[in-house]
Amino acid sequence: MTLTSTHLGAASLSTPAMFPVSVTVANKSGGTAGKVQNGDIITFVWSQPIDESTLCSTWTNLVSTQLLTLQWSVVAGTSPNNDKLSVTGTSATCVGGFHVGTIDLGSAGYDTSTTNIDFPTTTNSLSVGASTTTLTVTLAGQKNGTAGTVSSGGAAVWTPDPALKDRSARTCGSNLAQSTATVQF
Repeated sequence: MTLTSTHLGAASLSTPAMFPVSVTVANKSGGTAGKVQNGDIITFVWSQPIDESTLCSTWTNLVSTQLLTLQWSVVAGTSPNNDKLSVTGTSATCVGGFHVGTIDLGSAGYDTSTTNIDFPTTTNSLSVGASTTTLTVTLAGQKNGTAGTVSSGGAAVWTPDPALKDRSARTCGSNLAQSTATVQF
């Protein structure tokens, strides 16, 4: 896996071992484009096999797939800030939290209320491969808030949680991942 980057000056640039490869926010089949709803899918990819216990405290590296139901929320941004998507629920399984990070959704129009749009029965499916890790999040159980429809915005930007590490105890540092889409969901 390589990281494509540009740098200024004569200094060489090296690719970090652990970094967020990509974040994808996809509309469910048959859903309304630009509107968050049940069935929408978020996919996170890291450049290394992660230490699963740094994502969820009771998980171990002995299995290559994990499954957890946990609440995610679209948190309304206050102008000029964009809405964010993050884990807002707790789980007895993940003491201390689920350390995936947050996504800036690139627009303040996904949640048009002052209340979070909550997805309390969201499925989180982790797959750890030989050289990467993928987390697939499927939103479910939508309640609260008011979902708006966004027709133009910016790319989604994933800021990984600094608590998450790979199996050599490296973090993503200050590296971010950005979606290619400018309208999410």
